[in-house]
Amino acid sequence: MNIYFIFIAGPPGIGKSTYGRELVPHHIPIIDHDLAAYQYKKKGFADYSQTASVKVNQFIAQSLANNTDFALELNLGYQSHYDYLLTLSLPKYKNRAFHLILFFTDDVNLCMIRAKARFENGGHLVSNEVIEEMYKNTIPLLKDHLGLFKSISFVSITGSEVEEVTVHNIPLWLINNDLVKYLKA
Repeated sequence: MNIYFIFIAGPPGIGKSTYGRELVPHHIPIIDHDLAAYQYKKKGFADYSQTASVKVNQFIAQSLANNTDFALELNLGYQSHYDYLLTLSLPKYKNRAFHLILFFTDDVNLCMIRAKARFENGGHLVSNEVIEEMYKNTIPLLKDHLGLFKSISFVSITGSEVEEVTVHNIPLWLINNDLVKYLKA
């Protein structure tokens, strides 16, 4: 029996937290460090981000020990994010299947606008420079690590449109990056 790790990924501000739940089976919990940190911040924790990191890592460790499915929201915009995934794919976890749901867009400015709105509504701040860097890194890093994933689902974000990519609605970013062959049939 395979245990599923679902990774909900994409640049900051792309809509992972907003739309990710719609694409993950409801019985699978989603681990969202940013949401946990926000909740601890609202409760007055001075070290809210560190507390969230500890709690998230404890949940992941418990899920690994209990062989239970989980989904993890992360950016995958830095090599260190993939280094972390590689620790989860160690031989002792050989019955694990990694599934990726990648949110992406042709317009990095959309990510910046959404991240700014999130911050203005009490969420965490991500600088435009970091957003741009992660955005530029996302596809090249994915292409370097395609072998980690049993399956990949792509979600295209355009303005107010959020659409799971199929062979009938392939966005330019998928074509231009030679990723069409990874679409589910």
